[in-house]
Amino acid sequence: MQGKSQQNSTFILYLLSITAFFSSLNQNIYSPMIPLIRDSFEVSINSVNLTVSSFIFITAVMQIVLGAFIDSKSQKRLLLISFIMTGVSTIICAFAPSFALFFIARMFQAIGTAMIPLIAVNVITMMFEGEKRGDAMGTYQIALTLAPAIAPILGGILGQYFGYSGVFLFLFAVSMILLVFFNYQFPMDKKTLSTESSKISGKYRALLSNVRGVNMMIVGFGIFFLYFAILTYLPVLLHDHYHVSLQMIGLLYLPLTVSMIIGSILFKRVQRKFALKRLYIVTIFLLPLLIVLFAILHERTLIGLSVSLFLFGVLLGFSPPLLSTMISKEYEEQKGIALGAFNFIRYIGMALGAMVAGIHSIFSFPALLTISGIFLLAVFYLYRSFD
Repeated sequence: MQGKSQQNSTFILYLLSITAFFSSLNQNIYSPMIPLIRDSFEVSINSVNLTVSSFIFITAVMQIVLGAFIDSKSQKRLLLISFIMTGVSTIICAFAPSFALFFIARMFQAIGTAMIPLIAVNVITMMFEGEKRGDAMGTYQIALTLAPAIAPILGGILGQYFGYSGVFLFLFAVSMILLVFFNYQFPMDKKTLSTESSKISGKYRALLSNVRGVNMMIVGFGIFFLYFAILTYLPVLLHDHYHVSLQMIGLLYLPLTVSMIIGSILFKRVQRKFALKRLYIVTIFLLPLLIVLFAILHERTLIGLSVSLFLFGVLLGFSPPLLSTMISKEYEEQKGIALGAFNFIRYIGMALGAMVAGIHSIFSFPALLTISGIFLLAVFYLYRSFD
């Protein structure tokens, strides 16, 4: 009987991991199609980039909105609602006759998919305890890491042969399959009333009063701001400057996404040998140097661009587990709310990064050199405050 219960928990864990992968897929599959959507609706690149930044901003806000009442609602019902909302909005995106309707549907899609990872993590913490919870979270994180690696390639191939409508029809089909699986395979849970709401304001005050913790969140903001600015600018650079096809654009995301996985694996190994503070210092001082390298190479050759993206990806894969581990130790009594705030700040950085990517002049060599200098001064100040 116990073995059967364990098998059921493992099955639900894999199902939740697949949903997390699907949630990330909705966001990351979109990037290679940016030039195609721009040309299909005959709108400016800034308008298309706004759909990217708004999607991320809504995802960030939903972490706080849903987090306020998630413990008092049925997790199964919330998941079913998220799949229905995602499916309906996705099919509208596929056949929208105007960019305005496409934009609105994309925002509702963001609300639906933003609910999924938070619900999945909440269910995992309720299903598993101790070391089993750590193993379960590891499985979940692997799925989240794989999605950014696979999604741009898949988006590029589907976009090349079936247009952007084909991509959204694919996402619609997956959302309906997951809806059916969760409806019949996921047990109906009982609602539990959370008693933590009255303590939230005090926890946030404690969070903001911790200088080192805020320091690390600011660094996280900067890293993900730069990441999404480059990520959103990349398909335009490849399409307009290098004249690369949509299918190849997806493949050229590979150096960045694969190196992110390498960076995550690297962190797991080196954090056993070196103090986290030392790794943190190295990370914040390497980032400006990698910005300069990108400034030098990104318009010269595809090989140079790939090399700079690969190195940046290693740092990007290394940073989130480093910062998350340090933040969880810094806020020993408030890990959940601290990591939630960190995720919120990261999403805001991603949204703003996507927003400024339409200003192509900021990717010129002088502008990137200036940004690198400003960032270097900022991280030097943060390093001093860290001591």
